[in-house]
Amino acid sequence: MSAPYPWLESSWQRLLATRTRPAQALLLAGPRGVGKGALALAWAQALLCEAPLPDGAACGSCPACHWFDTGAHPDFRLITLQEKTGKEGETRMAVAIEVEQAREAVEYVQLSTYRAGYRVVLLNPADSLNLAAANALLKVLEEPPLKTVFVLVSDQPRRLLPTIRSRCTRLDIGLPPTDIAKEWLDSRQLEDAATLLALSGGAPLDAMHWAEGDELEERRNVLEGLAHPGQIDPVTLVERWKAIRIQTWHTVVYKWLGDLLAVKLKGSVQYNRDFADVLTQLGTRANLARLLALARSHADAGRTLTHPLNRPLQQQAWLIEYRHLFD
Repeated sequence: MSAPYPWLESSWQRLLATRTRPAQALLLAGPRGVGKGALALAWAQALLCEAPLPDGAACGSCPACHWFDTGAHPDFRLITLQEKTGKEGETRMAVAIEVEQAREAVEYVQLSTYRAGYRVVLLNPADSLNLAAANALLKVLEEPPLKTVFVLVSDQPRRLLPTIRSRCTRLDIGLPPTDIAKEWLDSRQLEDAATLLALSGGAPLDAMHWAEGDELEERRNVLEGLAHPGQIDPVTLVERWKAIRIQTWHTVVYKWLGDLLAVKLKGSVQYNRDFADVLTQLGTRANLARLLALARSHADAGRTLTHPLNRPLQQQAWLIEYRHLFD
């Protein structure tokens, strides 16, 4: 069994080399969209496999591998964000891994294993642990039960408690070389892979995500509005954007501001290369102090995207500030 993606091969071999004595608390850290979650699952399956290959990888055919593939292995537990139902019956994804989930995981690892081998608890995204959940896990991460392995996956490891990080063996997963990522995207017949890879900040799985959904068209809708700040009518433009998911809008705008800052600071466009000419023109005109302030406030706003405030009014106010960048 090879690594889930070609750029993960060296990290995969490092993990396999530890299979006989794996870290009992492992932190896989790195940017979003590079396959950390897939690597964590492959590692969990390798540890649970009952007939591993000579290199330590899972065989894919033993009873344990079949159970793992169907999500039914009794010695594997995934702790992740759960769907929640609101007071009015609406369903949404939770924004944090909560203390009840952590306590259930602690109780789970105190039980005997079913197959007398390893037991694996995977936390993904681990940086979504709320404070109470993180504290509930501290003791068991420091002294895990025999043959119990915790695997934590994090895009933003600094959001983890320092006491959590200190209990983990850390393996950093970086962005793949551009040529390897582009070759992989090209093998999937992805149109304009170079532009999508730039848009995703070099993360190939994020590039695939952009290509597979409606977000690429939504992005163009947003950027075509921002490309002509002198013509912006906030009310009309926000009405045009009302079908765009707020998370998509926030991400697209954040990268646009990042490119404007890069140009203003004598750098080059990194994300939106298909709008490079427009960004180069606007970046030279922008007021640096206002641009920095808007980028900072936009980043802070990302923490409250799901808050039930009046979204159209927020976006209109944002557009007014954006127009003032070019006064």
